[in-house]
Amino acid sequence: MILSSILLICLIDQFVSQRTYCQLPDPIFNDGIKNSTWGDTDPSDWNYLNSDEWKSKVVTCGASFQSPINIVTSTAIKENSFPAINYILKTSTRNYWEAQRDYTKELEGEYDFITAFDISNQQYKYYARQFHFHSPSEHQVDGKNFDLEVHFVHQAVEDGEQSCNDIRNKLTVFGLLFQQTNTASDYEVFKPWFDDTVNKVTSFDMNDFFQKMTDKTYYHYAGSLTTIPCSQTVNWYVFTSPLPISKSQLKQFKDFIDNDDYFPSQSNNRPIQNLNGRTLYKGTASFNGVTSLPVIEASWSIIIQMVSLLLIQFIFI
Repeated sequence: MILSSILLICLIDQFVSQRTYCQLPDPIFNDGIKNSTWGDTDPSDWNYLNSDEWKSKVVTCGASFQSPINIVTSTAIKENSFPAINYILKTSTRNYWEAQRDYTKELEGEYDFITAFDISNQQYKYYARQFHFHSPSEHQVDGKNFDLEVHFVHQAVEDGEQSCNDIRNKLTVFGLLFQQTNTASDYEVFKPWFDDTVNKVTSFDMNDFFQKMTDKTYYHYAGSLTTIPCSQTVNWYVFTSPLPISKSQLKQFKDFIDNDDYFPSQSNNRPIQNLNGRTLYKGTASFNGVTSLPVIEASWSIIIQMVSLLLIQFIFI
């Protein structure tokens, strides 16, 4: 009976610990653009050759607060609130899997949380859900593109501390810029994307990218997704001091987008969008390293096992 009570408590705890992610308002978009919409077999399909026509395919792509933008550093206003980049160390139980995307390389999974402020200076909790790349960079800095931009996409959650109804920007995206150098070492986290024998990343520390930054200056603005449906629910932080990337790894990314007819000039970056009166903020991120807070994540296999054990207990009582 005691064992039954313990198992029941654990089972309830598993359900309680489930994360309720704040969904985007666009009915055609939830976790990402669908591969079925990519290409040119139908007039509604999108690709990077017809990026100027996206607004005729999805009305939100023609809205006023679109991304990416040219970050004009001299126009930025200093902000005193800053994101706390403090990922909990990823464990092997929460894998990242390569998503099958025709328009980018993407790893999807579930990493632990960061806290970030939106443009209204409200602080919310976000969990990292996926990261993907664009080459050359989507954002410009004073009119300059970089060789690569990786987007770390975080989604807000609803819990006892915050409500989805209060969160305007359901997503916070960190844009990290990379520039090829002859002395750069390969990033271990990028290797599985180009290894046919590997389809998941079992362990890596996202803090590692920020540890390599000598300058954690960012530019912050309210914007949109840079792929259809261009939802204007993104809290953007673009870190403008580029990280080094090796020639061989950059080539691997470029080769991926060279194998299709829909990437002009071997690129998958959306054209620059007008700022349209939005305020651009500048700050320096706080980096505190890895914490040790436990996160219990529910899985159906564990739940089924617990239910089975409970049934066995009741049968033999």
